[in-house]
Amino acid sequence: MSETKVFGDRSKARVLVIGHDPRLQGSNTVAEYCFFADYYFRPIPVKKSELAKYKLGESLFSYIAWLTSNKYSANELLITNLCNRALKRYPSAKGKTVLIPEEYAQEGLATINDILKSSRIELILAMAQQVNYLLQKLGFYSSTENYLEKSRPKEKAASSGYYEPVGSSPFLGVCGNRYL
Repeated sequence: MSETKVFGDRSKARVLVIGHDPRLQGSNTVAEYCFFADYYFRPIPVKKSELAKYKLGESLFSYIAWLTSNKYSANELLITNLCNRALKRYPSAKGKTVLIPEEYAQEGLATINDILKSSRIELILAMAQQVNYLLQKLGFYSSTENYLEKSRPKEKAASSGYYEPVGSSPFLGVCGNRYL
């Protein structure tokens, strides 16, 4: 499998959660569904590797519930990545966040726009700084102050295949959001 599927029911969705890419940072495992969200709706697994996937899905749903003050149920979330392709990992990027090529981000944005046309999404949450940066850079929503400048990838990092922002503000990693 080289591509991750969107998880959730578009007809029920009110929140669109946008992650990074299909692989975990320290693993070559590719999730069938973004954030292993499908595991959250299964019985809790016993096998350690399966339990880790369940816990990632559970963490996502718990975090969104906390972030929205439990306004939305788990069934009202639609979950995707900005890049649903399995990105190449470079040895120089070991343990780092892989860089999403802009052309893949544009494909992901087209998918997001299609989702918005066929759903009743009220809130969009970008779950990673690079995702927020690319969504703003591509004009999906406006940027504030100097976010784009501080969040752009360092040239050395980008040429080595990973994302490392030029700025170091503690607020740069905060989720972006957009109400529709």
